[in-house]
Amino acid sequence: MATNMWEQTEEMAKKHDADSSTWLKLANDQDTAVVVFLGDPYPREVSFVDGKYVPADDAVRAAGHKVSLRVAYNVVVPDTGEMKVLEQGVMFFKDLVQVRGKYGLEKWAFEVKRHGAAKDPKTTYSILPERQLTAEERKTFQSIELLDLPKLYAGEAEAATATEEPAPTGPIDPKLAMAIVTQLKAMPQQAVDRFLEQFGIKRIKDLPAAQWERAKAFVEKLVAEFDAPATTPVEVDPFA
Repeated sequence: MATNMWEQTEEMAKKHDADSSTWLKLANDQDTAVVVFLGDPYPREVSFVDGKYVPADDAVRAAGHKVSLRVAYNVVVPDTGEMKVLEQGVMFFKDLVQVRGKYGLEKWAFEVKRHGAAKDPKTTYSILPERQLTAEERKTFQSIELLDLPKLYAGEAEAATATEEPAPTGPIDPKLAMAIVTQLKAMPQQAVDRFLEQFGIKRIKDLPAAQWERAKAFVEKLVAEFDAPATTPVEVDPFA
């Protein structure tokens, strides 16, 4: 009995966490929600960096991070009338387009179910019609004020930036510079030239400290591309 009560309380805690969030989260295998899709989708090109999705701006792209499409939707939970944001990937969007063409999103409540454990890269989501909406429900849901998705995501990005530590200033730490030097010395001169050009410097030790994460990612990209030692001497020693 005690074990069952612990499990029951845990499930209730998860539900309250989900209810208090603007985002509709299906975190575990077989998690299910019944929703009505409202308004237009909001697509964003993002990259997964340091455990979270960030906008795929020029700096992120230059660092070699993979760019993917994430799409946010306004959804209402018909049983409670709560407005939520459901964010999914491109495959979910393609499936939803087919569902929209066959059923029409404004007439139905749909079951969205997760298939895959937490953090499983092979996780998929199914979309099935749950029930048709009544005329009164359609009228009610269509009159609900939608969440401003661009503003919502902009605010989230600003909040994340505000909590980050200030970017380091000045040149890179000598120990970190030496780590880059060691890796670049094992590669052809072409790789060294590309690194210097990428960051607008002539010597590794002149790399700004704020560029360390980008530099590390760029070196990893070069390591994957080049594996031959340098054979051509240079007039200016970039490692000096």
